[in-house]
Amino acid sequence: MLSRRAFVLSGLAVAATAMAGCKTVPTTYEHAQLTYAHLSAYQLLVRDIIVDQVYVSPSQSPNIEHLFDVSPAQASMQWARDRLQAEGNQNVLNFVIRDAAVIESKLEKQKGLTGLFTYDQSERYNGVLEVELQVLNDQGFKEASVLARAERSVTVAENIKLREREKVWFKLTEDLMIEIDRQLQQGIAKHLNRFVM
Repeated sequence: MLSRRAFVLSGLAVAATAMAGCKTVPTTYEHAQLTYAHLSAYQLLVRDIIVDQVYVSPSQSPNIEHLFDVSPAQASMQWARDRLQAEGNQNVLNFVIRDAAVIESKLEKQKGLTGLFTYDQSERYNGVLEVELQVLNDQGFKEASVLARAERSVTVAENIKLREREKVWFKLTEDLMIEIDRQLQQGIAKHLNRFVM
């Protein structure tokens, strides 16, 4: 029933130097971590929590999420690690990452004299993050689910330095996760409340 790319959450290692969430620690970007560890975890009446990463980055243009210090997919996995705890003896919570793409689009620059003396916005980054929480019974049938989807877009100037560009990417991931966290909190309260201790 579960994807062969699924991983048991307790054994999941996120290979990133920074992890995403709502809180930044410390304040310097080079060592920044966005985490949900400061928020209360959901103690769920399930025996296992499984991460199923359906989305696989193509790792080539126009996708750029593979270049991020922390990608939207890694951020959502960290959310699951920090906020979901298995406390039951039946059922499985399946955390499905359906989409986690960031697409780069080139923007048209001004021409002529105006273009020589101005710095245009040269790229747009469109990020999409979609995840689903599914409670599956021991026969593999869905008992309840919550779907969350966030979209964010940002542009950068043609003279932006690499470190500043990476900060923009980091903020884009953070903004996607803030919205995902908000939607998941609402969805859990509405649709998964009978599985929350």
